[in-house]
Amino acid sequence: MRILMTCLLLLVAYPAFADEPLTLTWDDLLPEGEAERLEKLWAQDTYLMHDTPEDSFFSTGPVQLGTFNVVEELEGKRVRIPGFVLPFEYVESGEISEFLLVPYFGACIHSPPPPPNQIVFAQAENAMDLGQQWNPIWAIGTMRTSSHYNELGNAAYTLEIDSWDTYDGY
Repeated sequence: MRILMTCLLLLVAYPAFADEPLTLTWDDLLPEGEAERLEKLWAQDTYLMHDTPEDSFFSTGPVQLGTFNVVEELEGKRVRIPGFVLPFEYVESGEISEFLLVPYFGACIHSPPPPPNQIVFAQAENAMDLGQQWNPIWAIGTMRTSSHYNELGNAAYTLEIDSWDTYDGY
């Protein structure tokens, strides 16, 4: 009887758990061995630039060391990730529908920007008021392993954002 009750409870509770987003850290966006590769590039002070992401580096916009290598298993996953908002333009109302989500304050404004696989291009179907844009947020939505190119810093990931929350630590 206890087993039956446990199974019934799990079946009833499953939909609530199924919609819970996977909580990511920025390290979760790096494929295996990527952190070590980036450390070697920084140590060598190597700024190899090629013309296409297929060459693993990019050459347009600010100097950006790193690759577009992604964790393919994140494609289509509902996730939440903390970060700082870097809007493409500031609007008085505070509502934005596209922005870069970056791992630390000032990323992309200072040079060099983070590697492409440490920047997420976030887009919302409808503009959202994110409040004071210099505060970190939890961005929640569907992760895509598709690149976005722009002059602030290229992103190896795209987040179809459907909501956000204030960030108050883990």
